[in-house]
Amino acid sequence: MRNLKNIILAASVAMLMLAGCSDDFLDHTPPVERVEENFFQTERDVEEALFAVYEVTTFVHGRGNDGFHPIDVVSNIMSDDAYAGGSGSGDQPDLIEMNRHNISSTNGKVAGLWSDRYTGIYRANLVLDRIDDASFDDEQLREIYRAEAKFLRAYFFFDLVRLYGNVPFFTRPLVAEDTRMPQNDPEEVYNAIVEDLLAAIPELREDIPSSEAGRVSTWAAKSLLARVYLFHQDYAQPTFGLGDLPVSRGEVVEHLEDVIYNSNHELLDDFEDLWGVSGNNNNEAIFSIQHYEGSFGDWGYLNGSIGNWATTMTGIRGVGFHPEYSGGWSFQPATEDLAEAFDQDVDSRYFPSILDPEEEGVNHSPDEMYQWQGYAFKKFYPRTDDTPSVNTEFNWPYNRPVIRFSDVLLMAAELEASDAQEYFNQVRERAYGDDFEEIPATRENIIEERRLEFAGEGHRYWDLLRLGLDEAQNYINAQETSNITINFRTERQGILPIPNSEISLSDGTLQQNPGY
Repeated sequence: MRNLKNIILAASVAMLMLAGCSDDFLDHTPPVERVEENFFQTERDVEEALFAVYEVTTFVHGRGNDGFHPIDVVSNIMSDDAYAGGSGSGDQPDLIEMNRHNISSTNGKVAGLWSDRYTGIYRANLVLDRIDDASFDDEQLREIYRAEAKFLRAYFFFDLVRLYGNVPFFTRPLVAEDTRMPQNDPEEVYNAIVEDLLAAIPELREDIPSSEAGRVSTWAAKSLLARVYLFHQDYAQPTFGLGDLPVSRGEVVEHLEDVIYNSNHELLDDFEDLWGVSGNNNNEAIFSIQHYEGSFGDWGYLNGSIGNWATTMTGIRGVGFHPEYSGGWSFQPATEDLAEAFDQDVDSRYFPSILDPEEEGVNHSPDEMYQWQGYAFKKFYPRTDDTPSVNTEFNWPYNRPVIRFSDVLLMAAELEASDAQEYFNQVRERAYGDDFEEIPATRENIIEERRLEFAGEGHRYWDLLRLGLDEAQNYINAQETSNITINFRTERQGILPIPNSEISLSDGTLQQNPGY
């Protein structure tokens, strides 16, 4: 099996050959002789189609103003950890709507997040539909590929059901006539996500060679299962009145402890070593979105880029030359509330997580940065030594960790595993070193620890929803200032509107979410 980063470009070309189906369900005329009907013949064909599913995890740009919507950036902006930012109120106003929780059904970022994930689901369904048509020399490899496609389908559907609540669910490749797909009850979607993950776990590999970094392991599936379980239990079940999942708390804990004791993943000694190019695919990263400099994308085809868009979006304005830091577009400035939540003198996570340009002597232009509060996120911040050689804006080579080992420890602690206090302590001991003092592994303390551990990684909004809609409202609306209006409304259930373009395309089959 080949390297994920090297094959993803070939996979992109391969999928362009196939009759794709996204949110607009448009037919495409294949530019070459190989089309869907004759593509899935060999295991290499399946591999290329599978990596085209992985490719969608890097998408951040749809049509028109759908662009610039990395889900970690969007999630940060909707939480109490960041504002929208940019250069002014007219710079990506869709992100400003999200920050203010005054989101319209015509918001381009809302449409882009929807279309990206359904593109990934279409591609995953296509692989699963056609994988048995191909000839394999190694039947075990067929099952590995099948399991990876199921994981990725579950991953995309989990994003969708968290973002929109009421979404169409299907397990076959849609065709142009499938424009009137109804929404499914969230319970069906959550159950299907869990079933895909449970089916994938025994078939996925435990050990992923470094040459295939970024491929899904059984440990990634076990960890994502726990994340789904916690979000369902704390948010989806009470919000939508759902029944229990087809997996128990005890089984989820067993899966997490299997990761803790048998995966060979572990916490790195130094939190700072997790970030930058040298931190890509470190031993703490259980599943990471792979970003790198080389791509065939340009301003005419932005989804052809495989770099980390959050990097350019996060960089502040007015930096000029600096030996360590570059500049960017100044989106998602961190809130003062987040910066002050750290014990800055003793928490080793503060300096790698938060950039204070005043403290570090970095030139910047506050007057050119909208909603600037004095702080930027640093984990994926553009560094001078890593500047891409071409298309600088969208080729930054910083992987985005979706699941880290510290997340597994904190989830196990929150689910009250037998060694919950020890798991909680491990995360805090690394953060505080000689200044570590034990505090109880209560849910309140764990949620606060998650805020500090994962600052800027896109988890905070979902953790706030798990606290309950009233609590989420209190935390988010507390970030309102004299010139920044924020109005999280509980009747909207913390979810986005169904894109108006999709409702129109469905001829009214799709129904708008409450409060929109």
